[in-house]
Amino acid sequence: MTPSLDTLAPCFQGLIPAMLFTCSATGTPNAAYLSHVDYVDPTHVALSFQFFNKSRRNIAENPKATVRVLNPDTGQGWLLSLRFVRSETSGALFDRMALRIESIASYCGLKGIFRLLAADVYEVVAVRPAEECGASLHAGSVSGHVPADPVFTMQALQHMSVRIHAAESLEQLLDSILAGLAEIYGFTHSMLALPAEEPNVLVTVASRGYSENGAGAEVRFGEGIMGMVAEARKPIRISGLLRGMLYAQAVKTRAQLSGVHAFDARVALPGLPNPESQLGIPLLVRGELVGVLCVESEVPYRFHEDDKTSVELLGSYLAIAIQHIQLHERAEAAASAIVVEPAAAKAVAACSSPGRAVCDVVFYKTDECILVDGEYLIRSLPAKILWRLLRRRTTEGRAEFTNRELRLDKSLNLPEWKDNLETRLLLLRRRLAEKCPDIRLAPRGRGRFALELGSDVVLVERP
Repeated sequence: MTPSLDTLAPCFQGLIPAMLFTCSATGTPNAAYLSHVDYVDPTHVALSFQFFNKSRRNIAENPKATVRVLNPDTGQGWLLSLRFVRSETSGALFDRMALRIESIASYCGLKGIFRLLAADVYEVVAVRPAEECGASLHAGSVSGHVPADPVFTMQALQHMSVRIHAAESLEQLLDSILAGLAEIYGFTHSMLALPAEEPNVLVTVASRGYSENGAGAEVRFGEGIMGMVAEARKPIRISGLLRGMLYAQAVKTRAQLSGVHAFDARVALPGLPNPESQLGIPLLVRGELVGVLCVESEVPYRFHEDDKTSVELLGSYLAIAIQHIQLHERAEAAASAIVVEPAAAKAVAACSSPGRAVCDVVFYKTDECILVDGEYLIRSLPAKILWRLLRRRTTEGRAEFTNRELRLDKSLNLPEWKDNLETRLLLLRRRLAEKCPDIRLAPRGRGRFALELGSDVVLVERP
């Protein structure tokens, strides 16, 4: 029985390269590997047009082609007999295909160069099985992964909801989200990034499954899958990412040797050193970008179509939860703020003693960044906050502070509306815990915290 196109969805994930066979008007055949075959509707597919000029010329002379795709679940190959219909250079279909290609290209610094030129739409005239039938990737030695039962059940969603509602702070909420993705859904490597102070920049505030928490890592819009998701505000799912990156890297090398593309540093991949599957979801509330969730795996075909749809729906729920707790924390901090008297705080802060370790803290005013013992710690608003706290502790003997007084501190230049102070304090606390544990921000209740030092500090301010 000939299958319908919608049942061949695994063949269109780009995990295994497809092959395009065309023939000129004089009968000269040509074969080329395809970057991507996209499902359009039950009778049409779209092929990515990037570099295949000979295939394009053949189609112009003879609008018939054959594409061979492979199902990674079963190892069964399928031959699609095609007839060229049209070429699209804009619209939803083009944008969807271009977004995937640009996401891979951005890792190699090829954004805007290694790009989709057109989405060529073909009518599928016939579908027939290829003669060979290899072993599936899931059952074989390539991934060793067996297709799992559906994980996005109502029960799983209920468990996730309970975790979210139990969170009493932004920090607990973010950790609960990533822990739930691992323990309930089996997605063991994930990260959350929220908008930074700078326009078009994300900053990582929570991660799970990695050797380092990555707090403070910045991603600019358009860089990597997280930056592309933020820029397009659309979900992106990539299977067989490593193969695509190798292909993009080969194109980059050839372009460099031809003088088309200058040598520059490759944008570093977040998380896993060799990711094979990635799923990025924008967290949106009424069109506003609250953050980006990224889940990744070393398994080539980890995220199926149902996973993408379900995580996208879950992302809408998570976005509302994150925005709600941010607003709630700010309101509670303003309502319950208690100004600590300097005299009382001074008695608590006076803990310096001879023989204690000493660390050098240098604040670079122009760059708004802090280095501790010569190593970079943090920059921008969190850096200014930390420097302000350390200076006040040194000059006034203060050990405890409130969120409210930081908001009223004109030297920090906080925006009057939506300053996300609680998020910046969370980021600062996690960055300190990872890179400088001798300096700690310890919560002391709603809207209050203490600056604790495990060593003496020498403060130096430079231009």
